[in-house]
Amino acid sequence: MKKTILFLFAIALFASCDRGDTPDGRGQLDPNAMILLRPDASVRAQIGGLSALEIVEQAATIRWQSYYTGNMRREAPQQISRGFTDAMRDFDIPALKMLGIDIINPQGGEDMETVELYRDFIFGFDVYITDTNNDTIAHVSNAVINAARPLVIAAFNDENFTEVYRLFDEAFTFRPIAE
Repeated sequence: MKKTILFLFAIALFASCDRGDTPDGRGQLDPNAMILLRPDASVRAQIGGLSALEIVEQAATIRWQSYYTGNMRREAPQQISRGFTDAMRDFDIPALKMLGIDIINPQGGEDMETVELYRDFIFGFDVYITDTNNDTIAHVSNAVINAARPLVIAAFNDENFTEVYRLFDEAFTFRPIAE
């Protein structure tokens, strides 16, 4: 009877955990995590340029410069870009998505020895979102990246994936390029 009660308690405890929750609240590594690029307040207020939904609909690539490529420090800044697939668009929020492995790369495992902070994006600057004609339609300001960087690094170093993924959901915003 005791074993049955313990078993039922363990099942209830396991079922009560949200995605990635752990008893200490630090969460777990999620190789499928996404980084949300949300519109900032100026987009929601519709101050010039495209609406947030139009940006999400028209976005083809995100481009930025970084002194890191392949997580290696370079002498001169390099141009990096990623494309947006249909699965990387959230029309309800609206928001664009990047892969979480653009910041946290599990290197084939889930233990912290094989998890690496990937610097290419988090140390990036001059971040632009372009359409299929390569016209710039929005940007992520350097201030946004610079503000998020120490918070993501601190949460990563503390192995607090709950906080890392909260930052992935909230820290990165884009603004339209005024026409």
